[in-house]
Amino acid sequence: MSTIERLSQKSVSSHRASGLAIWMRQHPIAAYFTFAFVITWALHMPMALGKQGLGIFRYEVPIALFMILFILGAIAGPTLGAYLVTNALDGKEGRRKLFRRYFQWRVGLPWYVLAIFSFPIIYLIAGSVVLGSVPLADMAANSATFFSPYLVAVLIFPAFITWGEEPGWRGFALTRMQEHYHPLLSGVVVGFMHALWHLPVFTFGSGPIALGPFDLSEFALNTAMIIATAIFFTWVFNNAKGSILIAVLIHASLNATQGWMTVLIPDFPMEAATKMIQGSYILVAVALIFITKGRLGYASDPVEKTT
Repeated sequence: MSTIERLSQKSVSSHRASGLAIWMRQHPIAAYFTFAFVITWALHMPMALGKQGLGIFRYEVPIALFMILFILGAIAGPTLGAYLVTNALDGKEGRRKLFRRYFQWRVGLPWYVLAIFSFPIIYLIAGSVVLGSVPLADMAANSATFFSPYLVAVLIFPAFITWGEEPGWRGFALTRMQEHYHPLLSGVVVGFMHALWHLPVFTFGSGPIALGPFDLSEFALNTAMIIATAIFFTWVFNNAKGSILIAVLIHASLNATQGWMTVLIPDFPMEAATKMIQGSYILVAVALIFITKGRLGYASDPVEKTT
């Protein structure tokens, strides 16, 4: 290859990189969502298209590879999306500020209490409506299960996954959207996009993660629940000064609580209690909207801009 050809290729490559950076700076929120979806879905598609998913192709992804792709997809999409767009917007200093919020722990004790105890309390109340005094009696007799497996789960596996998710959904997307749009709208949009991002997982009918076969009504209901919990997350996140650490803890708590219930109460009526739990999410979301007048703990007035 001649020097002229190499210089020409370098110029084209530089122009493309510059064009991508300009697009990210002009449309940071759309750019984040694009990266989060494309990266995650690319890693989850082998399972979604194979025998464990939609069955379009007749291969089966080995269990070890299944878990690697699933975890990488959950972590890489939101985190890489957040860092790529942050880098385009604010460079090295922006990346540092985002990373520091991972360890922003001085947010006040009440927000740690809410992050760790809210979802266990909701599940215990829902179980009590269905089973009477059984859940509270089991909790009194087996209180050690709160520390293991619940707290262990919050701090290890679910937290490991949410350390990858929350820098993107709350750390970048919600933070940036609230700078330009109303906090309630921002929370709802982030919740909707977060729910849609899970779509390939709902096709997994077998394997370590099995939520399928795909059912549109179930996916729609799950989307509504994620939006409701996103409103709660937004309120806690804003009051916790935009701490990614608190966002990780509350998200991990949500993921860990259901598993803990099956240990605490082996015959926990999950299906019967689900409606109560879902209703509780909606009631909490509506109450927060009413109490905060839709501000959800966000102090500043957003400036409307196209992003």
